[in-house]
Amino acid sequence: MKLNSIRWRLALSYAAIALLAAFSLGIVLRAILRGYYDAQEAQYLQGHAMRIGAITSQLINANIPAELIQDQSASWSFFLQARVRIEDTSGTVIADSGVPDNRQVVYFTSAVPFQIPMGETVTSPVGVTESFEVQIIRGESPMGADAQGDFVIFKPDSVGVVMPADVSMYGLLDPNADVSTRRSSQVVEQQMVDEKGAALGKLILSDGPAYGDEILNNVMNGWVAAGIVAVLLAALAGWFFSNRITTPITALTQITARMAAGDLTARADILSTDEMGALGHSFNEMAVRVEATVGALRSFVADAAHELHTPLTALQANLELARDEKTASARTQYLARAQEQGQRLEALVKSLLDLSRIEAAESRSTFGSVDVVQLVREAGEQFASRAEQTDRAFTMNIPEDDVHVLGNETQLKQVVSNLLENALKFTPAGGSISLNLECSANEIRLTVSDAGIGIPPEDLSHLFERFHRGRNVSEFTGNGLGLAIVKAIVQSHSGEVEAQSDGVGMGSRFVVILPQA
Repeated sequence: MKLNSIRWRLALSYAAIALLAAFSLGIVLRAILRGYYDAQEAQYLQGHAMRIGAITSQLINANIPAELIQDQSASWSFFLQARVRIEDTSGTVIADSGVPDNRQVVYFTSAVPFQIPMGETVTSPVGVTESFEVQIIRGESPMGADAQGDFVIFKPDSVGVVMPADVSMYGLLDPNADVSTRRSSQVVEQQMVDEKGAALGKLILSDGPAYGDEILNNVMNGWVAAGIVAVLLAALAGWFFSNRITTPITALTQITARMAAGDLTARADILSTDEMGALGHSFNEMAVRVEATVGALRSFVADAAHELHTPLTALQANLELARDEKTASARTQYLARAQEQGQRLEALVKSLLDLSRIEAAESRSTFGSVDVVQLVREAGEQFASRAEQTDRAFTMNIPEDDVHVLGNETQLKQVVSNLLENALKFTPAGGSISLNLECSANEIRLTVSDAGIGIPPEDLSHLFERFHRGRNVSEFTGNGLGLAIVKAIVQSHSGEVEAQSDGVGMGSRFVVILPQA
């Protein structure tokens, strides 16, 4: 299957949307979590900076040696798990604990020997009145301590206990913690002042515990896994829905290809009620019309060829006879007959052109408001004299008020003229012809009636077809296009036309119905 097909593109589009949504969600989630934990880390340092700053101010006021301040900063650094740096007002570093190591050793010493069991908390050694001090040594003991059971002897006159500790991200002494080398990027500065408010320097806490790194990494790993799953599910969903969409399209494409190859009976078999079903239904309607149009076109070409062949044959025969005739009067007679056939061909071609233009709706752009009462009155008055000269009684019943329809005036005149011409042609001398126009609120009804030869019942349903002529009109001239033109004009004006007759010799009626403007 081609990657540029709708099926693949829809599946990839679903996956791309899911990827974009997951990526956006990850960025927002990481920003929120990172902001939250940055605030926690800053708050952690800020809270201790205030207390340590106050103690450091007291130590500086008491002129405590820098070495002791350095030791104290190392102690703070261990328990806070943050870098402690103390600067004076000139920016000179008084003490700097450095970045806390991951592995540290704590030991306690006193002036007289005593034992401290490993892991127990001792508040006051037995037999010792002096207070004992707490010292912090980073890394392995620099004194080369030698472990002996539950305690370590550092020198002959002192006893101590070694307490190894792994550093957790919360600054606690947790030997089971998963050690992390990551440090917070937050930096907190605390100004130090004496009792009178004079500046003594500043305390800087940095490289504190990275509270959120481990959690944030776990969340991001989960986000990546969830994003991959979401993209895969979206791609599968896109593939599923694309199949539902493209399957009827593929079927319709195959049907269209069959129709293009000449199979006009091909129809789409789509039973759904959605847009694809509507498309298949529209295609089937189009196919029916195309099949009908092509069939009509083939019949039209065949009928036109037949109708044109007859006058052409007569024209050619008369011309040949005229060429071979020696007598001038006979030659003139043949030429007159040839001229009649030429005029018949001209009328036939003109009717065919008129019919094609009407069916192609070329005249719709010229539609306008037409006073149908005035139009019928003028056509009727012109026809009345011809009816009187040929001994036919003619009556006309037309309302006085103007009534308008939307259409082409020339074509509407042609409708009235064609119907009256047929009535005059097929009504024998002494017969009657009537022209009636009735108007209602929404439509007008034009009726042309005659007392002529009538219409056989079997011809009524075919009367408006091209080149169709009734079984009882063989003695009358015509090309079988007059009524076809009438029907095409009426339909182009959104109207209807019908023929009525009680049988042969009983006359006929033609009714034209048009909507009012």
